[in-house]
Amino acid sequence: MQDLIDLFRHNSWANGKVFDLVAGLDAQVIAGEAPGTRSTVTGTLAHLARVEYVYLTMLEQRPWPSLESDAAYGTHDLGWFRSHVQELGAAYLTLLDAITPEGLRRALDIPWFDFPVTAREGLLQVLTHSAQHRSQVLSWLSTRGVPTPDLDYVLMLREMRQPE
Repeated sequence: MQDLIDLFRHNSWANGKVFDLVAGLDAQVIAGEAPGTRSTVTGTLAHLARVEYVYLTMLEQRPWPSLESDAAYGTHDLGWFRSHVQELGAAYLTLLDAITPEGLRRALDIPWFDFPVTAREGLLQVLTHSAQHRSQVLSWLSTRGVPTPDLDYVLMLREMRQPE
């Protein structure tokens, strides 16, 4: 369990680094077509947040949002998404603090997959999915000459352990 907690801490930290980076960039860079991402930097990061949100609702066994709220989700600005992914990161840590080994083994109903997935596998999907999209965004930005952060786990540890 501690490994999942540590990885979700890293996920939240890495999301924060990427959202902080794009917050300071020109709107044309983040809203324009970005080959190698899901469409644009903004669109890719909104997708990352949306997937983290949807998986959290499934893992918490809560009802899915309505189609109306689904459409409104993508209309938020990057500042909102930055706050949202930080809230999601905290919610995942709360979930992991309370989940049991049996809870990790329970089936997770993911309607777009036609095969069984456990809650633990769903958690791992969130981590790998977000890492994939962060790397797409950073790769594309670096081709545009934007200095991008290194998101290695050990760098998070160094940052957390430095006295303030």
